Amino acid sequence: MDTVVVPDNGGAVGRKLPLPITTPRLVLRRLQGNDWKDLLECLSDEELFSYTDGRPLEEEEIIRWLESDHHVRLTTPNQTFYLGITLQEGGKLIGYVSLSFTDPQRLQATLAVFMNRNFQRQGFALETVDAALGFCFEGIRLHRVTASCDSRNVAACGLFEKVGMRREGEFVKNRFSNGEWTNSIWFAALGEEYREAGVNPPPGSSA
Repeated sequence: MDTVVVPDNGGAVGRKLPLPITTPRLVLRRLQGNDWKDLLECLSDEELFSYTDGRPLEEEEIIRWLESDHHVRLTTPNQTFYLGITLQEGGKLIGYVSLSFTDPQRLQATLAVFMNRNFQRQGFALETVDAALGFCFEGIRLHRVTASCDSRNVAACGLFEKVGMRREGEFVKNRFSNGEWTNSIWFAALGEEYREAGVNPPPGSSA
């Protein structure tokens, strides 16, 4: 049931996904059943959803989500692929990153990150997105990755710019969120741009 990465030319042996992902302070791994308490702490915070279409989740909803996610593989059609963000020291889960594929060939994906507010502005978000882009472009060789955020979310806009994503455009009043129409800003990066750049922002930078 493992997902493997198949070489472009088909002439070498496929390899397992490069998971978990280890950074100087974090481990990005598949979600586990015992993550529900940390996810509840993160996703029951109403302020976390100030700039998104989502809503706080209750314990039963999180448990059902984790049970369902256990069966999801990177190649599962029409399913979002989640990675939990955990601290190397202590193993606490402080958020998650998601990949949603946007084309039939599964070479393009939209990335999103949710971080427990108690761990924001400490550089963890930048460290996470930097590692996630490395996984996308080097680990599974995607062609293009996009991300979006509410235009009022200055921290998120700065995060995607710091990690090297290109600001591609702003959609005016395209989302009805929390009772009002809001703008979305879209960012993107290509695999060729990522590999040509070579050097990424240091994980310890503030975000």
